[in-house]
Amino acid sequence: MNPETLTQPTALQRVVLVANQKGGVGKTSIVTALAGLIARPDRRVLVVDADPQGNATASDLGVEGDRGRSLMLSLQYGEPLQVQTDVRPGLDLVAGGPLLAQVGALTTTAAQTGLDVVANLRTALAEVCARGNYTVVLIDSGPGDAPLLDALLRTTRYLVVPTKDDDASLSGMELLALRYLRARQEGAPVELLGVVLFDANPRATARNAQVLSDIDDVLAGSGATSFPTMIRSDRAAALDLRAAHLTPAELVAASAAQNKSRLARLRGGKHRADRKPESTDNGEPRLWSRDPSALASDYQALARELLTRIATAEAGARA
Repeated sequence: MNPETLTQPTALQRVVLVANQKGGVGKTSIVTALAGLIARPDRRVLVVDADPQGNATASDLGVEGDRGRSLMLSLQYGEPLQVQTDVRPGLDLVAGGPLLAQVGALTTTAAQTGLDVVANLRTALAEVCARGNYTVVLIDSGPGDAPLLDALLRTTRYLVVPTKDDDASLSGMELLALRYLRARQEGAPVELLGVVLFDANPRATARNAQVLSDIDDVLAGSGATSFPTMIRSDRAAALDLRAAHLTPAELVAASAAQNKSRLARLRGGKHRADRKPESTDNGEPRLWSRDPSALASDYQALARELLTRIATAEAGARA
């Protein structure tokens, strides 16, 4: 790609890439959780699952999808993106999946074939955004597909980086920072909004403060800082969110309903030995989490911070 400034179409002004070159740091969880919390019928959100694993599509949102076929065809041939509308009220989806693993092979021969993956993606996504009038577009990226990640960095307007507090996750963040800086040097308009500490122990205040301080040191000079809100570790809720294909708000409601049902059974004299551990009385999967409201509150606070930082960046650009 030529190192010249990419003019950002107006339709792509609220496209946010969530990325880290280390897997398992919460990228997919953050994308689907924030999308579910922000979206409503009068405030639409688009999720683009650009991960060959397709976890945002199949596991988190519970959608069958097309295995990434539409997104792959857009990258390769510039074909229009196929959007699955209202997978939740106000939440649309471009499905991901294993067909996206072909992107690396395509970019290897791009110079010989004249393929411009970035131009194809920007055009197709801009058309979708213009039609959908989305409040925000959230892109979930895979950790290991560098050519696709480079294309996404040259397409998106904002970057959010989740990380855990271990050395491998922080190293993945630093590797991504190098790709981000290279994209900026080549004229990409992408702007780093900040880093999110994921799977944190809320009681480890000293450790969390040190990690956030270290992250801010890494970000020094970028104009970005870590997000104040951390996403707490809640293994039971994390299992339920993915196994039951629920958003955090949906899990809070489902957990409350199950606890109410459990209490009613106890008051009715139904003994523990009489209850099936695999499912509830209405056949729904039994949830492990008793009170996921704290985790849902973390995501809600992060959603507010994300929208605030976008608004601040837009105000700065206008000024």
